[in-house]
Amino acid sequence: MHSDGDKKEDMDRLSDMPNFVLLHIMKFMSMKQAVQTCVLSSRWKELWKHLTDLTLNSTDFTNLTHFSKFVSWVISNRDNSISLHSLDLRRKGCIDHELLDRIMGYAVSHDVQQLTIEVNLSVILGFRLHPNVFSCKTLTYLKLSIWAVPWMTQLPSSLQLPALKSLHLEHVTFTASESDYAEPFSNCHMLDTLVLDRFNLHQGVKFLCICNSNLSSLTIGSTIQEAPYKFVLSTPNLRYLTVMRDPLHQLSACKLCFLEQVSIDCEAYFHTHFERTYSALISLLQVLADYVKIMILSSSTLKILHGLSTSGSMITQIPCFVQLKSLKLKVKSSTNISDEGVGRIVEYLLQKSPFAKVEIINC
Repeated sequence: MHSDGDKKEDMDRLSDMPNFVLLHIMKFMSMKQAVQTCVLSSRWKELWKHLTDLTLNSTDFTNLTHFSKFVSWVISNRDNSISLHSLDLRRKGCIDHELLDRIMGYAVSHDVQQLTIEVNLSVILGFRLHPNVFSCKTLTYLKLSIWAVPWMTQLPSSLQLPALKSLHLEHVTFTASESDYAEPFSNCHMLDTLVLDRFNLHQGVKFLCICNSNLSSLTIGSTIQEAPYKFVLSTPNLRYLTVMRDPLHQLSACKLCFLEQVSIDCEAYFHTHFERTYSALISLLQVLADYVKIMILSSSTLKILHGLSTSGSMITQIPCFVQLKSLKLKVKSSTNISDEGVGRIVEYLLQKSPFAKVEIINC
């Protein structure tokens, strides 16, 4: 057991450390804990105000009202002369619209480099996401996951983010300036990694063009609309492609000469969607067939291909993968595909790649 004298000596030793060491230690605390250090001594009173990484999470609070008041107090009392390295805002339940707008504006005005926002928004007429976020010159990482009605999460037709390297967008709406052709990423010249999920195309937009000559990793999930849409990939340096839930309908692409790995995890949610999913999956494989070297197929994707192999109607349309070196199949026991069924899928996929390595992953 430590005596009070020992504890005081430990505290004095900690306080003797330089500010940059103490601030580094505080990075591993929650923001609530970091602010609470102000009661330790006069040395600590102002220290938290110099933090360059703000992590604001509602799970640290007993109710959302206290969380909102705390967030507002932090950005009002932090040292405004110090730039932000990162701001991470996560709130369960709906956040106040004015507070969200204030936080986004504060982050941009303090030259934030990494910004993460995961919140819900209730419906309010006329609300739009803070526009300056989409022209921030200092951002290198941006993740937006904002659950709201589509017209509240509209992005500008072109993102002007010259330093951005990684972008993760969920529940956003893509717009076009004049035509039916949305092309939001062409001015993000440093962009390396892009993740899109549960997105929406604004009324009248029929094409989403992912045009970026620097992009090397792309993950695409599902849209939240039933209307037909088309994807255009103009990503000549793409190396890694992941497709989740819905196959890419009516996909066209430039030459993907550097494409190394494709991971496909598709599902047909309803019986009425099976035919559409089959067709979209075949179309996706045909676009990628000349380039992919490593292909990873999930258990749900195998189930779709197994349905094709048993019906025989579309299985003959599976293309030849002329550069394939490795095929990895993730098989779940709940999928109920026999070894013979898996073998039939492999046979079709490797028609012209007989030397490709096949790996069965039981999961």
